Amino acid sequence: MMFTEMPTPKDILSTFAPFGPPVLSLHGLPEQALPVATQPLTKVLVDVTPYPESATQWLTSLLDLFTGVVNRNEDLSRVVVTETEYQQLTGILDDLIYSVGEDESHPLSATMTLVGVLIKAYEDQHFPKLADLFPEMTKETSDKTISEDRKFLANVPGQIETDFVSVFFSIGCLLWRGGKIERAISAYNSAIHLNPDYAGIYASRGEAKSSLNDLMGAKTDLQQALKLAEKQGEDDFSTAIKDRLQEFDVVEAVIAYFSEPRFTKFSILRECRIQIGPLHSRADIVLRDAQGNFIAITECKLPGGPSYAKPLQSFLCATDTPFGIFASSTNRDSWVFYENLRHNRFQRIERLDFEKRVLA
Repeated sequence: MMFTEMPTPKDILSTFAPFGPPVLSLHGLPEQALPVATQPLTKVLVDVTPYPESATQWLTSLLDLFTGVVNRNEDLSRVVVTETEYQQLTGILDDLIYSVGEDESHPLSATMTLVGVLIKAYEDQHFPKLADLFPEMTKETSDKTISEDRKFLANVPGQIETDFVSVFFSIGCLLWRGGKIERAISAYNSAIHLNPDYAGIYASRGEAKSSLNDLMGAKTDLQQALKLAEKQGEDDFSTAIKDRLQEFDVVEAVIAYFSEPRFTKFSILRECRIQIGPLHSRADIVLRDAQGNFIAITECKLPGGPSYAKPLQSFLCATDTPFGIFASSTNRDSWVFYENLRHNRFQRIERLDFEKRVLA
């Protein structure tokens, strides 16, 4: 879909402001992993409501445009922008300037930077210089201008590679937050193709794959993220990834438990969206009966203090689900089972009692 066919982007861009990652610093980026906080490795109650369809269409069209440019410049030794892309980019830049302005924390700030670089690269290749048109007016500054232009062009390949990595990552985070998981993974793939040395991108792609119930793919990405984080001395990030890998092991243990023959009349739902007031979040595992009614909600988390069960209890209240399970290890004997007594009251029960009542 052409950008000219999209609704006015300046009305759409404000949709993304609360959900995107912080701006990625373009200076020193190769020396450090991308920010961890863009995709939390432990879920909290955050609004993950899908964006309006018009917003996701605009964002995926932007992703397709950048992908097309990269595909023609795989080594980025020379940036090639077509006339059609140039016209699209100039319109996009106007909208980004209107919506992003000087807000460096805006999730599309890096995108605005990249669009400006691509526009300049096209204009340097196709438009005459001011010195060529009016040599008598620019005689004193022409040498300086030519020197600056040469310096810019010499830095374009490395700068654009860094810009593209940042932008693909930002778009991936926005699409993941907006519920377009497959397209988010596509954006992460593009970032990794350009530079496979950023642990944060692998971790984010692993979270996206987990949302699609691809636990094997998720664990593979997180294991790669862990290798990179340890190599780069990101100790806190390494610890967070190790914890998340343990949580995935717990998820697999719970799925194996509910996959036993005695639970065959039930179905298992992973990464289930649940609304709690104005907020939306995802429950790790939901057990449903043949009519689609929730029977039990399971949260797979490492213990995190006295209030570790609060999200699970919120899910039970919001959905009026009869039972809840908090699984903090692969040993099912350590799992905590709850009965929902309604009105924000819960009672711990034994696993055998849970099984007896559910399987009756």
